[in-house]
Amino acid sequence: MTESISKDRKSVPSPLMGVLHQLTHTSSINRIFFFLLFDILIITLSLYISLVVHSDFNFNIRYPGLIKAIVFYFIGLKILSLAVFRVYKMTWRYVGISDLANIFIALLIAELVLLSLSLPSVLIPPGLAIQGLSKRIFFVDGLLSVGLISVLRILKRLYLEVLREKGPINLGKSTLIIGAGNAGEMMLRDMVRHGYRDFYPIGFLDDDPTKVGAHIHGVSVLGATDCLEAMILKHQVRAVVIAIPTLNHKILRSLYDGAKKAKVETIKIVPRIYDFSHPDINMKTLEDISIEDLVGRQTVSVDYRGIGSSSGGNRC
Repeated sequence: MTESISKDRKSVPSPLMGVLHQLTHTSSINRIFFFLLFDILIITLSLYISLVVHSDFNFNIRYPGLIKAIVFYFIGLKILSLAVFRVYKMTWRYVGISDLANIFIALLIAELVLLSLSLPSVLIPPGLAIQGLSKRIFFVDGLLSVGLISVLRILKRLYLEVLREKGPINLGKSTLIIGAGNAGEMMLRDMVRHGYRDFYPIGFLDDDPTKVGAHIHGVSVLGATDCLEAMILKHQVRAVVIAIPTLNHKILRSLYDGAKKAKVETIKIVPRIYDFSHPDINMKTLEDISIEDLVGRQTVSVDYRGIGSSSGGNRC
């Protein structure tokens, strides 16, 4: 399946891929600087377009003079609001609905403040540059700002999930992830981080009916775990990753037997015990399923107090 997918894909011109690679592999400081610069450009462009639209596209008006008088209010308040809502702290690769909601709320608040500054009030100095602007300008400006700034944030995800997949890259084994919880999401992120070099996720399986049909970073939850064999055959799955650290050994045995019956090459499981203070799970932490996992490991408790008393209470 992997080979046929790779052959059918059309390659993207290498200069474009090179530019996109540079934009999507930046340090934290460079990323913040990048977004600040482009946000300022977007805010300025949105204000310019809103003035043009308000003037019914009358290009005889000297818009640069109008923008110069008010643009710093728009830039200052919007950048401040985006910073307060931690938009510049978000991870570019994994921008989701909550991140886009933060952008919307931040820009909405900034736009409402700007609108209030444009209204006559005893609390606002009469010489304020933005007083008297039409409400239509704020409406168009708000729509454009939200749209363009949001699009800028999802560019990397678009690159990874659309453009990059059309390029001449080698994908790893087609993989089903069992468990659409935190561990499964972390496994998916690590697969993406490594460019699907070892594992290419085709979907999740999860017994929570509210998750079936949902998407996690663009990957669908295909069904419940009892669909395992059917999904393996349907999607020609070559690897199964069980991303449920606390899975009962009887259920694990059932999943293992089902995957083996469907002739899956690789079956991995996330570690049963990991550091809960740093609960990062990645491809390097995956383990092969052991006989103890399948039959159930007996819990052994140690009576340290009894050992201490029998040895005379001496301790190192």
